Amino acid sequence: MRVRTFPAKLVPAAALIILLLTAVTAACGGDEATPAGTTAEQPASTVPTVALPSSTVQPPAQPPKKNPTPAATPVPSVMPTVIPAVVATPLPPPTATIPPTLRPTPTSAPVPAGTPGPSPVPQSAALRLDVTFPPEDMVVDTDSITVTGFSSPDATVSINGTLAIPNAEGHFSLELTIFPDDNPLAIEVIATSVAGEELSLVRTVIFVP
Repeated sequence: MRVRTFPAKLVPAAALIILLLTAVTAACGGDEATPAGTTAEQPASTVPTVALPSSTVQPPAQPPKKNPTPAATPVPSVMPTVIPAVVATPLPPPTATIPPTLRPTPTSAPVPAGTPGPSPVPQSAALRLDVTFPPEDMVVDTDSITVTGFSSPDATVSINGTLAIPNAEGHFSLELTIFPDDNPLAIEVIATSVAGEELSLVRTVIFVP
């Protein structure tokens, strides 16, 4: 038996038509009344059975995909680092520090105090005395007069009993008052040295008001 092969595009349409015809035939046969006890005869299908080729189309086989092998990344060559050798430098030996020698300070021995001797007696110069004012027998018109003169610096000078201390050069002065009962006035000047030597001078003053 020779089977005719239909084009692949008509196979689905023919199958759909056959299904529709089968459904219509079944519907018409089911509507007719069948007497009780009588078996309805099914009309024989006049549609020839057509062997339909399989409509499944196998896709063409594809070769398996190969994963691309990544290109190898070039690794840069590492140059070895040359580490210089460390040479230990010997340290010089420590120098011993010699502390300075402290020399003892010589202590001066105390000088014993000598036995005090007799105090020296000051030697006075030759005693002198001179009255420069007033001159002898002087007449004045005032009731006061200043007596001046010079003597030894270390001498004690008194004028009518009143002290007149000489300065470093031996000069001395003293003011006197002429009272009416003492007119004319006798002025007595006495100089005494340290050794006890004594000199005296007298001047007379007449007061005429």
